Amino acid sequence: MITGLTLENWKSHSSSTFSFGKGTNVLLGRMGAGKSSVLDALCFALYGTFPKMSRRDQSTESVVNIASGAEYAGVKMEFEKGGKKYEVARRVGKKTSEAEIRCEGKLVQKGAKPVTDYVTDALGVDYELFTRAIYSEQNRMDHLLALTPRSRKTEIDWLLGLGDFDAAREAAQSASGKLSEQSALLRADADPKKAEEAEKKAQEQRESEKKLSESCTALGKRKAELVEKCRKAAAGLSGLEKARGEWRKRKTECDLLSGSAQRMARETEGRQRLPAGSIAKMSSERKAVEEKLLAAKSSAKKLQEGLTGAKSELAVIQKSIELAGAQEKKRAELEKKLALYLGGKDEKRLEAELAAQKAEAEKLSAERAQLVAEAEELEKAAHTLHKAGAKCPVCDSALAHGKAQEMSLGKKAGADERKARADACASDISKKKAEISNLEKAIADARLCSAQLERMKSDAADIPALEARKKSAKERVAALENEANADEEGITRIEKSLEDAKARHDDAVRAETLFSDFEAVKKKQAEAQSALAALLFDEEKYEAARKAAEELSVSLARVESDFAGEERRLELVSNLREVLESDLAAMKGKAALAQKYADAAQEMAIFKNSLSAAQSELRNTLVEEINEALAEVWPAIYPYADYDSVKLEADEKDYRLLMRKEGWREVDSVASGGERACLCLALRISFATVLTPDIGWLILDEPTHNLDAEAVELLAEAINTKIPSIVEQTFVITHDPSLGQSAEGSVFRLERDKSKGENTRVERI
Repeated sequence: MITGLTLENWKSHSSSTFSFGKGTNVLLGRMGAGKSSVLDALCFALYGTFPKMSRRDQSTESVVNIASGAEYAGVKMEFEKGGKKYEVARRVGKKTSEAEIRCEGKLVQKGAKPVTDYVTDALGVDYELFTRAIYSEQNRMDHLLALTPRSRKTEIDWLLGLGDFDAAREAAQSASGKLSEQSALLRADADPKKAEEAEKKAQEQRESEKKLSESCTALGKRKAELVEKCRKAAAGLSGLEKARGEWRKRKTECDLLSGSAQRMARETEGRQRLPAGSIAKMSSERKAVEEKLLAAKSSAKKLQEGLTGAKSELAVIQKSIELAGAQEKKRAELEKKLALYLGGKDEKRLEAELAAQKAEAEKLSAERAQLVAEAEELEKAAHTLHKAGAKCPVCDSALAHGKAQEMSLGKKAGADERKARADACASDISKKKAEISNLEKAIADARLCSAQLERMKSDAADIPALEARKKSAKERVAALENEANADEEGITRIEKSLEDAKARHDDAVRAETLFSDFEAVKKKQAEAQSALAALLFDEEKYEAARKAAEELSVSLARVESDFAGEERRLELVSNLREVLESDLAAMKGKAALAQKYADAAQEMAIFKNSLSAAQSELRNTLVEEINEALAEVWPAIYPYADYDSVKLEADEKDYRLLMRKEGWREVDSVASGGERACLCLALRISFATVLTPDIGWLILDEPTHNLDAEAVELLAEAINTKIPSIVEQTFVITHDPSLGQSAEGSVFRLERDKSKGENTRVERI
């Protein structure tokens, strides 16, 4: 019994959990709600695939929920079998393929195929049998009645597992024909006349091969004799060539030494060797001059370092004088600016003027404010008098005719006069503000100049003292330069003396080396001439030996060519003989093989007939078992008594479904929609109980497809009340709510707005 199923990122399910029980378990929902996905997940959990995936209509990546953004989809299923509890879990995705199964909580197997094999052994049902007997896709069973006889036979044979017999029988028939054809072709190639002709030609080639073999043997002996003679001649010639090479080497050495001796004699002509100790004395003198030069250069280097320091000090003093001059120039410019900012006044006087200007500006601002306020009051009074009429707006006393208008005009004139004075004050205020801004800027600039001048006074350099230091530094530099020039002249004289000493010493060394080499060459020349005279070499004897060796080589080459030609001819004859013998053997082999193919064709024909007999016997046995199951199932499924029994008949051409009512009748001619629905369901249950008797599972996907209301009602009653007494656990996928009413097991409602790409929502009801 399947007890639970969990889906994670599986197709339209983000996270869904189902708990199942015995009897009928129903999944309700509209098309596209994700109902069939649950059955696909159940099949995948057990066997790692489901029908659409097996047909490659869906890939492993396509089952992953797109909306979740996850990289894998997972299913987990719990079931019970033989008193044991199992839990199988699988994950699949583009980069993931995991599977494991536990028995009684203990991990027993991992990996996709090992888990599938373990499930198959535990259930005793493989994937093919599961999809034929237990799990039927939508419309897989109820369309049997609408098929043609040939199509119906093919479909039911597939459900019963008999379809492979047809394929095997056709393959046997094809193989038998091909074997017979091949036997005939082989017999045509194995003609006795062709075999006799091949044997005659092979004998001719054997005789030619024998003669050529004898000729090759004679030439081989002659070749071996010449090879030995050539070897001995080559050994003798090798000794002569070695002696000749040594003689030429010694002769060349004597000639080279003679030339060297003549050249050295010319070079030493008119020269005499110096007395012993002369070169050593020259070397000592040269070394003394070199040491004197090193001391002079060291002294000059120290003097140059002092001169460099004095020049650096002079440059620093000169730079200080230049900076002091620039500072003095800048101070004069700042004093001019300060005088310009002050304008012949001091800073305190400017500050007093600034305070006076600010006071006048404040006075003008107050006066303007007073004038503006008075103008506003007069305008308000003029407006009131203009509207007052014959009474005073203040005291409510009577006014003479035209008096109010006259007073209003007077108030208006007073207001205009004050506005004019206020505008004049505003102009004066603007001028005062400009003067105040100029005074503030002049005071700020003057203060900045004063501060800079104060800093320059503290940093002012003593230019006369710097000039005195500059003069002293110049005198020191001049003195050091004179000393450096004197040292340079002394070094030049010492270097000239050293060059003379080197020239004398090197010339003496070269002369001594020349005399020594001349003596050594004369000694080697005498030794080489003695060695040459000791060598015994006869050029005529060497030439005779070389000529004899060449003649033997020519003879050997001629014999080798003849031997190679005979060998090639022998090889060709031998190959032709082998081909002829091979063809002859092939003809004999084809004759024997033709007989084998003929025997095999006969055996394959017998095998084909055996397959037909086995298929027929197995079909009859299964049909009998299915009819026995129908006899038990039909009364439980069909609610009326008019058709008391149904059965399935089979022959080599068709399966016929019969119903009994005063005799057996074809279902196609008598059954109504509801009766056909009950019959299909009875067949479905019978197939499941016969083919998988130890499981007790039945899965129906949309069993109400194409059924009328009466058929749906009958089917609902059978599913909910009668099937549980026959099948332990049934799963129904449907959009019809009536199938879920009073179901013994669990009922789940699945909802989803497919147009919005929503995930499936699961509710247990």
